Amino acid sequence: MSELARRYIEYIKSGELNVTYIASELFRAVKEFLNDPDPYREIKAEANENGLKLYFRLKEYANKLSESERLMLAIKAALIGNSLDLGVSGYSPPSADELMELVSKMEVTGLGEVSILEEVRGKTIIYLLDNAGEAALDKLLAEELRRRGAYVIAVVKSGSFQNDVTVNEVGELKLKESFDDVIASGTDGSSIFFNEISSDFKEVLKSADLIISKGMAHYEYLSDYESSEGVQLIYMLRAKCGPIARSLKVAKGSYVVRRAKVKILV
Repeated sequence: MSELARRYIEYIKSGELNVTYIASELFRAVKEFLNDPDPYREIKAEANENGLKLYFRLKEYANKLSESERLMLAIKAALIGNSLDLGVSGYSPPSADELMELVSKMEVTGLGEVSILEEVRGKTIIYLLDNAGEAALDKLLAEELRRRGAYVIAVVKSGSFQNDVTVNEVGELKLKESFDDVIASGTDGSSIFFNEISSDFKEVLKSADLIISKGMAHYEYLSDYESSEGVQLIYMLRAKCGPIARSLKVAKGSYVVRRAKVKILV
């Protein structure tokens, strides 16, 4: 802890202000200290198992709904999934029954922003996945977008960052059954740091008509690159800490959908 604090101070002194980049560097140090490339692996496996159970329950329910109702359920399920975050202080995983109740009762700030997802035929959508477990629920939204004619590409991390989904969990989550393609970012960073991602992923990014960005880390990074001439992007997250809630102008704990345009530097 002393060494992490020392390194953190050095980043602040250097003028580095992007908190999620600093977090990535410090987690890399944790893996180094522990001599463990994936400290959360066992807990991630449990989260994936529980997430898949809820995915199948929701999918069965969704099949009884109209097209518009099905899309709304998938969006809410993806947002609920962002609650499955072992990196948040005081977190305890909710049961499947609790999550089902949340889906039915949840209120979402900016829900009107998802109108862009209603007409996606012929569009290439890059879907930036976040936490293990959560990714199981993202499958519902990917399947609905594909049903509407979109080509949906999931992006996972090449190495571990906290409890985020990586290339190692693609099989157990059966992501390739729900997405048209699954690619690795080329980095173990918390987001798609433009100076770290692979050349293959850069080429895929160039093809994007729309990016779906799940979770706080992607918001923390990509919001620095917002531009009126950028690619259409939708942030989908739960504001789980005070600074993010204040940035989004919502109450802490709110489920948020926010549209933006982001300049992709590749």
